[in-house]
Amino acid sequence: MKGSNILDTNRLKTLMSFDVMDTHPEAIYDEITSLAASICNTPSSLISLVDDKRQFFKSHFGLNSTGTPIQDSFCKHVISDNVDILIVENTHNDKRFYDNNLVKGDPNIGFYAGASLTTENGHRLGTLCVIDYEPRQLNENQLEGLQTLAKQVVHLFELRKSKKIEIDQKLDLERKGKLLDNIVSATGIGIWERNLASDSLSLNDQGLKIFNLDEQALKDFKTDDWFSRIHQDDLPQVKKKMHDCLNYPSVGCNVQYRLLQKNGSYKWIYEEGKVLKWSDNKEPLLMYGTIQDVTEKKRYTTELERVKNNQDAMINSTRDLMWSIDLDFNLITANTAFHDLVEKIQGHPFKEGDPVFSDAVPKQVTDKWKSYYKRALSIGRFSVKQKIQNPKKFWTTYGLTSFDLMYNKEGKTTGITCFSKDITSEVLSQQVLISAKEEMQKIMDTSLDIICTLDEEGYFLSVNQASKAIWGYHPKDIIGTNYIELVHEDDRPDTKSSAAAVSSGEKVVNFENRYIHKDGHIVPMLWSSNWDEKEGIYYCIARDNTEKKKAELQLENSERRFKTLVQESSDIISISDFEGNFKYVSPSSTKVIQISPEELIGKNAFDFVHPDDIEQVAKSFDLISERKSVQIAPFRFKNKLGEWRWFIANVSNQLNEPSIQGVVVTSRDIHETRNAKEQLIQSERRYKTLVQEGSDMICIIDEKANFSYASPTSTKVLEITPEEFVGTNAFDYVHPDDYDTVYNEFIKILDVQQVNIKPFRFRHGAGHWVWLETAITNKFDEPTIKGIVVNSKDVTTKVQHLKAIEEQNTQLKKIAWTQSHIVRAPVARLMGLVDLLRDDKEKLKIEEREQILNFIITSADEIDHVIKDIVENTINAIDIEDIK
Repeated sequence: MKGSNILDTNRLKTLMSFDVMDTHPEAIYDEITSLAASICNTPSSLISLVDDKRQFFKSHFGLNSTGTPIQDSFCKHVISDNVDILIVENTHNDKRFYDNNLVKGDPNIGFYAGASLTTENGHRLGTLCVIDYEPRQLNENQLEGLQTLAKQVVHLFELRKSKKIEIDQKLDLERKGKLLDNIVSATGIGIWERNLASDSLSLNDQGLKIFNLDEQALKDFKTDDWFSRIHQDDLPQVKKKMHDCLNYPSVGCNVQYRLLQKNGSYKWIYEEGKVLKWSDNKEPLLMYGTIQDVTEKKRYTTELERVKNNQDAMINSTRDLMWSIDLDFNLITANTAFHDLVEKIQGHPFKEGDPVFSDAVPKQVTDKWKSYYKRALSIGRFSVKQKIQNPKKFWTTYGLTSFDLMYNKEGKTTGITCFSKDITSEVLSQQVLISAKEEMQKIMDTSLDIICTLDEEGYFLSVNQASKAIWGYHPKDIIGTNYIELVHEDDRPDTKSSAAAVSSGEKVVNFENRYIHKDGHIVPMLWSSNWDEKEGIYYCIARDNTEKKKAELQLENSERRFKTLVQESSDIISISDFEGNFKYVSPSSTKVIQISPEELIGKNAFDFVHPDDIEQVAKSFDLISERKSVQIAPFRFKNKLGEWRWFIANVSNQLNEPSIQGVVVTSRDIHETRNAKEQLIQSERRYKTLVQEGSDMICIIDEKANFSYASPTSTKVLEITPEEFVGTNAFDYVHPDDYDTVYNEFIKILDVQQVNIKPFRFRHGAGHWVWLETAITNKFDEPTIKGIVVNSKDVTTKVQHLKAIEEQNTQLKKIAWTQSHIVRAPVARLMGLVDLLRDDKEKLKIEEREQILNFIITSADEIDHVIKDIVENTINAIDIEDIK
């Protein structure tokens, strides 16, 4: 029976067993709701748990509420209807929700999509849901991502429950502790302890290996011996770091340096340490720390820098033009070829931030490029092929220019990328290839390393949940299976040899082999193993080595991902104490605020916060003493140039995490985002002005010319409201004499992109006919339009003027023809008299000459009267007022 699942005793018992109702917010769940909202492009996302009386929000991204009564719950329908996912695209049209308090009132929900939080035994606890305040739809990738994240939430609940059980079970806790010790040992990180009073050093096995020492040599290994093996270029920095660390109170230190090996080579070492014990007079007595071999990391970093420099050189060495502009058509960046061309045209190159339109370029060229940019913003990626003729040099060239949109991490458009190349040879040889494919970027699946134990025969005793993500098997599916069955056949001999070496007491680190995924594909693995002789158990850590293998082939290894996420990201990750003093700052600070980590470490973060923002930042920061994580609202932070940049920050209390022991602050520069939002508001305001208050009428019709939309300007142009247009047919308004002409032009739009229709008569709302000039554009492929866009302008006055001029021209031609015959007779007579005088040669008498002159004067007077009559008739034929 529907609804009975809500009150199901077993379901409620399962929900309570997770002990999560009414608990405080936790960063890991907030990150999931933030990711869900980002994937689905919605303003809000919730993790909602439903008992028999209410729904509790474990995480509430974008919504300031921790729960609602069960009668207002959307999520309860997932449980009562027993469905995996519930989608309500328009709550106002859904009889289940249109009267819901959350739809009628705050927060005015218009769209809902919720994925069931279902346990392994089939009980539905609630949902991971996304909410929008306007009706909308999700695509398949977004729905799949939402359900994947919902499964991750249940996994986290299971992990939480497991941890609670571990705390209650002392024996299991001890076993897990021992397992953890072996895992740490297998990681390859060295641990050291330095007795400053006796100047003695203790190292674990990995530390001895990194320092290239044995137990005997370690007994006599003093600080000066350590200094003597450090590269001379690095020694001053090491001594300074150690000196700072030994000053009370010590906040810890870290340093990277080169250490001499027995074979004469140097190994890069990353070391962290802290004074743990002080004398009564504040003298340091005991230090503790870790060391790690980072030689490979340094090598990859150097190689990445070399590749980046080579890529920059390749981009700037090409003759093709590459540039990008923002939404206001200002230059973001460009390659050398683009700058050279601009300098050749206008005498100087553009600077970043300059408009990309120049007065040195003809207006028609500028208008053409503006139309390209606007088209890119309207439809996205497209390319244009241009034919360029040079009449001075008598040749023709062809260019192909491609436009595409740039997006930020939130998926919002930030600008346009442009690429232009000379394709003359391709066009002439009919081999033009236009490649404009781009796949949507899918969700990056981050998974934990596999942690497992095996018996001496190689059968899995335990394995964590990462096996599902990496190998495709649930832990329960492979426990009791021999590991060799999953290993690629070609790698089995080496894998068995490695296992034998481990069981003989040798610790194996970074052993590589290939496993066969459940679906049949190969997964490269990287193993570190340790053998416990007493218990007869292998302790192993396995990492998916796919990315590292790709990196070896494509220089995109795990260090590149680290550098992208931490060192080259737009976020700054830092560790500070509870007073805000920096203990660690990620290298990305140099790029984001132009201040290196070394310049920030030891300084107080509040010294860089804008005075007007310090109070609210400090108030939020202080909450970290009582909460696990805190979000700090936008605030201004000063960069090295003295500029105030807008940031947001997430603060996490990691004091109890041994590897951190401080407050982790992730800060993001949102300066451009805030500016972009303001620009978007201005753009929307301009659009509204153009569409609603312009002189043109803009409509959308289907392939049968039925109106689906009309702009408000229709009332002003035709005295017909948009509501009166919608649902009617455009040809019902066309004059019968113009119907065939307009229809023949209209049907062309089904085959071409745009058609211009010459002036035709259209029925006005008052009943008379007006002349319209119209351009129609095929936008069936545009998801937001799916129709034909019609731009119409009233040209009645223009048409009337043209008709008046045509009629006047006809009258003038008639007058000219008639008067030409009248004027021809006196002109012919006058010309004959003139010829008579010219041929006289003193033969005519004086009286005859005077008589001829009198005839000439008479003929001239007659011509003058004819001309006056022509002028008067012409003026009477032309009504000056009709031409104005």
